[in-house]
Order: sequence, then C-alpha cells, then structure tokens
Amino acid sequence: MAAAATNNALSGRAVMAGVGGLVGLAMWLLFDVAADVVTNPHGFVILASFVAGFSAVLLAMAGPLRLGRAALGATLLALPAALALGWASYGFDELETFMQSGLSIVAWSAILFIGTPFLTVALRPEGDWRSYPALFDASWAVVVRYAAAWLFVGVFWGILLLSNALLEIVDITVIDDMLDIDPMPHVLTGVMLGLAIRVVHEMRDYLSPFMLLRLLRLLVPVVLVVLGIFVAALPFRPFDGLFGELSPAATLLVVALGAVSLVSVAVDKDADHAVQLGFMRLATEGLALLLPVLAGLAGYAVWLRVAQYGWTPDRIAAGIAAGMVILYGLAYALSVLLRGAWMQHVRVVNLGMALLVLMLAFAWLTPVINAEKISTRNQVARYLAGKVDAGELAIWEMKHVWGRAGEKGLAQLQALEGEEHAALHRAIDLAIETDQRHIYERRATDTGRDARVLQLAQAITVLPEGQEISAEMLAGLPNHRLEDWALACAREEVPGCVVVLGRFDTRAEDGQSGGIAFLPGRAGRYDALGLRISEDGRLVLGSYLRDVESGMALHLTREDVERVLEGSYRIAPSSRKSLWIGDMEINPEN
Repeated sequence: MAAAATNNALSGRAVMAGVGGLVGLAMWLLFDVAADVVTNPHGFVILASFVAGFSAVLLAMAGPLRLGRAALGATLLALPAALALGWASYGFDELETFMQSGLSIVAWSAILFIGTPFLTVALRPEGDWRSYPALFDASWAVVVRYAAAWLFVGVFWGILLLSNALLEIVDITVIDDMLDIDPMPHVLTGVMLGLAIRVVHEMRDYLSPFMLLRLLRLLVPVVLVVLGIFVAALPFRPFDGLFGELSPAATLLVVALGAVSLVSVAVDKDADHAVQLGFMRLATEGLALLLPVLAGLAGYAVWLRVAQYGWTPDRIAAGIAAGMVILYGLAYALSVLLRGAWMQHVRVVNLGMALLVLMLAFAWLTPVINAEKISTRNQVARYLAGKVDAGELAIWEMKHVWGRAGEKGLAQLQALEGEEHAALHRAIDLAIETDQRHIYERRATDTGRDARVLQLAQAITVLPEGQEISAEMLAGLPNHRLEDWALACAREEVPGCVVVLGRFDTRAEDGQSGGIAFLPGRAGRYDALGLRISEDGRLVLGSYLRDVESGMALHLTREDVERVLEGSYRIAPSSRKSLWIGDMEINPEN
C-alpha cells in the first residue's frame, strides 16, 4: 500500500511537472513567437488571454480535480473570458493603447479568480457550486498553493544562478549554456511551478490556509480601533475640508475592502470554524457596523470627483467599487443588527456578492459597461453645457487612452466653430502633437508659451540664407530650454543667436539633418550646441559641443560667429560632415 501510494505520488508529480513545462513552453511561444506571427491585435488579445487564462486556471484546478476535469474547467472559464477581453479590445486600434489603463485586464483577472473556485467545486463528483464552505476552502487553497509554489520557484532560480556562478569559477558553463536556449528559462519555471503546486496539494493537511486565516483574524481588533478613532474624529473636522486637497477615495476603498475581507475571514466557512472568543466576535460585529460609514465616505469622495471633473474610466471603476462596498457595508450591518445567525447571513451575502462581481467583470468587457464611451459622452456633454472649459476636459485621454470612442468625441469637439472655442482647438492640437501626458499638461496650462516660442524663433539668425527655424520647430522644446535660449539671445543683440542648418549626416536623404547653434555665453564667449531635425520637422537639442582634437568644451569668440554670419564657413566631411570656420572643425555630434 505504501509503495503504491509512493508510486502514485511520484507519477502525479511527474505529470504536473510536465504540465508546468508545457505551460512554460506555451508562454514562450505566445510572447516570443506568436506576437510576431499574429498581426491582428484583437486576435492576439484573444489568443494570449486564452492561453494565459487556461494555464493559470488549469494549474489551480489540477490536484483538487483530475487533470481531464481540470482542463475542461479551465476551458469553460478561460474561453469566454478571453472572448470578452477580445471584444473589449475592439474599441481600440492599437494593442498598446488598450493595455495602457489596465482596467480591462483587472476585469479579466477577476473573472478567472472568482470563477475558478465555483468551477472547481461544481466539477467535483456530487459538487454543489452554492456550497459556501466548499467555495471558501477552494478559494483560499488556490491562494496558498500559488503563493507557496511561486516562493519555491524563486528559491529554485536563486539556487540555480548561484550554482552557475560557482561552476563558472572553474570554467564550467553548462548551466549558462542551457539557459541560453530560448525556451529553457520558461520551461524550467513551468516545471518547477507545476511540481511545487502538486507537492503543496499533497501536503494540504500540513500547509493549509488555516494558519494564514488565524493570523489575519488578529488584525480585526487592530483595524476596528483605527476605524473607531477615524469615525470618532470626523465630527471634529470640517466636513467640507475632509476631501479638500487630494481625493481620499482610493484609500477609503482599499480600507473598506480590507475590512470586508477581515469580516469574511472572521466568520470563516461555517459556525464551527468562525471566531469563538466573545471579544473577537464583538470586534467582528463592530467592524461590520462601522463598514457602512467607511463605504459611504468612499462613495461620497468618488461623487465629489465626478461632480468636479466628470466621468473617466478610472472613476467609473471607482464608482462601481464604491457601490460594491456600500452594498457589503449595508448587508453586513443589517445582518449584525438583526442578530440571530448573523454570521450565516454574512456568508450568504458573500456568495451573492461574488456572483455579482463576476457579472460586473463580464459586463465591463462588453458594451453593457463601455467605460470609454460613457466617459467621452460625459466629457463632451459637460463642455457643450458650459460646465467646464477646455482646460478641465480630458482631451489628452480622449486622444491617447480612450480608443475609438475618445477619437469620436474629439472629432465632435473639433467640429465646433467660433472664437469661443479657440482654447479648445489649441488644447486638441497640443494633444495631437504629443503622446506624453506631462508635456501636454505643462503646455496646456502655460498660456504664455506660444508667445515665448514665437519671440525666440524671431530672435534666431538662421544660415544659410533661405533657411528658417519656425515656431513649430521649437514647439517641442521644454520650458527650461526655451528660457535658457531666451536669456542667451538677450545677452548680445549682435551677432546674437546664430544657427547653421545643413545636411551634416551624409546618410540622410536630401534636406536638413541637423545643425549647430551658437549661443552667447558669458564674458563674450559663444557656446556651440548640436541640433538634430526629427522626422516630423521638430528641432531636437543635443549636448554642448567639444573641440574635435582636444575633447575640451568648445568656446568660440564673437569674431568666430561674425565670420559665420559673413559666410566664411563650409560644411565638409571629416569622419562625418563638420562645420569648418577657417581651420576650426566643429562636428554637431561631438
């Protein structure tokens, strides 16, 4: 009997190690091979999310279920989740934009995380997916198995890399050579993960969620005291100032969800496993009764931000989360106030709320809750109603984050005519010009920047004759560069700031490739700065130049720059083309 059990354990470990290895190979094929083969971004989203979701759920179910049933359950859960995520991606033209916010990935992950325990229990012989004790055990078992398995994988890689370093001392590179094989790191990680998950499942009587749950219960009185002090202090602070500086909605939501989790841990899966000490039961009841206050404040904080700035996908997600914790808080408090078997009522609430979250996660990935479309319509409507000006609109987000819905809203705003919409069109042009949010925000709020750019463009003398540096070419420069150039140009009116443009890079096609700027410095000296013309015609600043021969910082005299103005220079090759002033060589790459 013992030998048979040992053989079964070894075969089970070998199978799970093999499954893990295949999962690792699939991950390598997915991101290193399929990413180049599957050119349709929406098709890649469906493929990637199905493979990743199937692998994660399969490893979570294998052990509690036979491998065949686990594969069936993983397919039943991962396939609709992948199709829903692919559906959500159709609102975006580019995969990078779709992945930017991450909210759809959170919804997809929630489907997998919440759905796994339900399917695990349902696929067991005579399993009842409505059994709260079975769902509770299955959920926490997944958490413990994955946490322990990934810890083992981390230790394995630490030992492997240390072993490699040790063997390299005696010129043995077998481990390094093995890891250089493309899929090998992924396969090894998968093998160790599958093996560890199997061993943790075999040791479930010794490594169970029991210890973790008991430790988490110790936090119930601590959190109760903190929340009690917080609620007690509320009447002594002006309510209007409570949300004055930064929105505390995120903090309140996280704390509220933490309180929900602690109450759930305290009531456990049934009456026999719930907290028994009178003090702990009272602490759990107190935490449940304070939860509506915390949830209500979180909802109010979200409402304030929406009233002030309108809806965005992040605020819609925060609003849904606030609604969830409010429902949790009201249901928990009502369960306690009704007394009786209040802990059993909490368990029923948890089961219903889990199903609600699952439905909301699917809805987020479908047109039922199209956050980008809702947000765009709200932003446009607020502007048309005169509630906000252009500076308060989420214009950059509509252009770069909210996909096709944002583009449609932006087109609607662009179609508005009249002088009263001049600020709006300027903001839209800025959003189109830059894909970096901080640059857009800086330029959108700097109303005097355009005048400074135009003034600087007019102050620069450009050679050869017929060339120019327009305000559009300078538009991408940061403010500190504009200020530095403006100060330098103001030091000397003659010869002032001089720029020589030309085809300095011989590999460039016809036209300008860069240039050199001569800027008045201190004590009558001129500094030389390398320039480059980007593909979209913008001026890109390089570094201050050095002497080609000595390598020291290059300083020119006023006479040198005057010779340039007189035309006494030539652009001629060195290793690359340089600017020659007599015998002085200046290369814009130095």
